[in-house]
Parts: sequence; structure tokens; C-alpha cells
Amino acid sequence: MKAILLVPRLPGTGFTGDRLRAEIHLQALCDAGFETTIVGGAGPREKPHVPLAARVLPVALAPARVPFAVARALVSGDPFQSALFAGDFRAALKKAGGADLVVALLLPRLLAHVAGALPEAPLVVDFVDALAEAARQAARHEPALWRRAYWTVEAPRLARAEERAALGAAVLLATTPADAANLPRGTRAVANGVVLLPAGPALRGPLVAFTGRLMYRPNRLAAQRLLEDIWPRVKRTVPDARLLFGGADAPDEIRAAGGQGGVEVVSPVPDMAAFLRRARVVVAPVDLGTGTPNKLFEAFEAGAAVVASPGAVARAASSGGLPPARTADTDEEFARAIADYLGDPERAARDGAMGRAFVEAHADRRASVAGFVAAYRAAKGTP
Repeated sequence: MKAILLVPRLPGTGFTGDRLRAEIHLQALCDAGFETTIVGGAGPREKPHVPLAARVLPVALAPARVPFAVARALVSGDPFQSALFAGDFRAALKKAGGADLVVALLLPRLLAHVAGALPEAPLVVDFVDALAEAARQAARHEPALWRRAYWTVEAPRLARAEERAALGAAVLLATTPADAANLPRGTRAVANGVVLLPAGPALRGPLVAFTGRLMYRPNRLAAQRLLEDIWPRVKRTVPDARLLFGGADAPDEIRAAGGQGGVEVVSPVPDMAAFLRRARVVVAPVDLGTGTPNKLFEAFEAGAAVVASPGAVARAASSGGLPPARTADTDEEFARAIADYLGDPERAARDGAMGRAFVEAHADRRASVAGFVAAYRAAKGTP
């Protein structure tokens, strides 16, 4: 059997949630017995590494094309962010040939570039995140006025694109139940999950970690809040505490903080599992965004105690309910919760063990792969 996996950006070209999602689909397609051709964007200096694909068909994404693509989106009503993926996807799909199954990730971003070019085969649309809902959140809560204005215009465009992407699809997927509820009817949730490795040490030093792609806007705002408003309060209570920022594409203001006030910056992180096994506490004061909070599942897998915003914790919920994280809203609440764990390593170890048990029961990557395989079979109409 042959499958085509269509993605905005090829795996092996950066550290983002959609690339991780593509890697999980590749594993699931392999397990389901498909020979997979992956079609996806790649920048001029990016060299994709996609070992599980039988064929890799890169689509050149050139920044010079973006202004023209934005102008087309303005007229057509397509999402403006589709301009970031302007490339000859149609030619690549033609080269890919026929298939028994097509899996398309983040199709609302690609519709302008692939409409009429998808092969006649059962289609699985993985929305990954509820893009329109994320835009609506940003239109209400983004600190920058011009960004709020942009998202106010973009949100209805994304909503229309999500509805169009669902037309004719056999199966609709998203990463979380919260996202599925904000997407076209019939969307089902399959989480990313995490790879379970041997547990780390129970008792750890007074080290707090924040992880994720640090240039991503919700992460960047959260990191700035942690650095400027929360961390000074923690240091007044626990002078020997240390703060680790770990993730790809750290912006200048985060890099500049390294080496000051107990702050260390690692960007990129060569081994996230080992990085997180150093932390007693993982903190996530993230207020914007949708989709799976991978940083929380990775922290639970590593056995760290977790302090996070209520929204992030809610997005990590599963059939087993909310994960065992401590929630905080205000800067003072975050600082107090972090300081409590730093002052009580045994409690941090107990709560970390509860988080580890939660992912073992509800977020094992193997179960996610099995969920994708079941979706493919449903799309093809087999038992």
C-alpha cells in the first residue's frame, strides 16, 4: 500500500509541534504497512532528515514569494499565514503519483497551494491545533495592539479554511479534546504522547526549567514573564535557586539573561529527556495557544513537579482527567508554588512520580501511534 503524507514543513528541518506530529504519523504509517511519500516545505538552507519515508519530495519555500502570496490571500480570503508556505506543492503532489491513502497535516494552511491537486484517495485531515480558536484567543489577549488587530482579521479566515479542509475528508483529527471541540464536527482527538524512558532521579537540586521553542510567540511571552516578573520573587525566597531555559531558537533577550541571576540558557537542547531530568520543577506560565502542551508531557515523563497555567493544564487533560500539575494564575502564585517545591524536595519528588504515572497511563507514544493506525483503517473502510 502507498500513502502520501502532506505537511507544511518537513521533519528534520526544525523543532516545532507540527514536525513532531509528522514524525509520529510516519511511524504509524510504517506500522500500518504503508510505503510513504512525504511532501512538505523546506527552506533554502534546510536539509530534511526523514528516515522512515520511502520518498521525500521537498517543496522550496522562498521568503521572496511571501509578499506576493499575502497579496493573493488578501483578495482570495485565504488565511494570511498560508503565504508562509507558498511553494509548488501541486508539482510535488503530481510527482508523488497515486496513493491508497492521503494524510494531510494543517491542511487549512495549505489549501491555497494544493486545491485540486490531492490524489483521489481516502483523506485523513489532521488539524493538529485549532488554528482559528488560537487566533481568537490572540485577538483577545495578545499584549501588542497591532498583533490583536491582525488576529482579529485572521481568525475568520482560518475558520473558513478549517471548514473547507474538512470537506470530503474520511477522518478528522486533532491533538486534544479541547481542540477537537473547536474544529469541524466529527473531529477526534489523538494526542502526541511521549516516549517513555527509564525514570530519572527522584531527588534533585533546586533547579527550575522552562522548555519549548523559545521564539514561538506564546512561549516567548511566557519566558519573558517568568524572567522579569516571577523569577525575581523566587530568588528572594530561595537565593540558591537556578532557572534553566531550554529549547530551539532562543531570542536575544533570553540569551542575554544567561549567566545572570542563576539563569542558564541551552538552545537548542540536544537531549530534552536528559535536560528535564535535572529539574526539580518545570514551570509553564503559558496563556496563549492551542494544541498539545508537549512541554508538560515531557516534564511528567521526566518525573519533574509541574507548575502551569490553568489553560495549559486543561489542554493536557485526557480520558483520565486533569494531569497532576499545580496550577497558578498570578506572578505571586507561580513564585509561591515554585518556592514551595524548591523548599520541599520530597514533595516535589512525590508529585513528579504522580506525573510520571499519569503519562504512563494516558500519554504513551505507542498508544498515539495505535490511534493513528486505527484512523487510517477507518478512512479506508476496513475493520
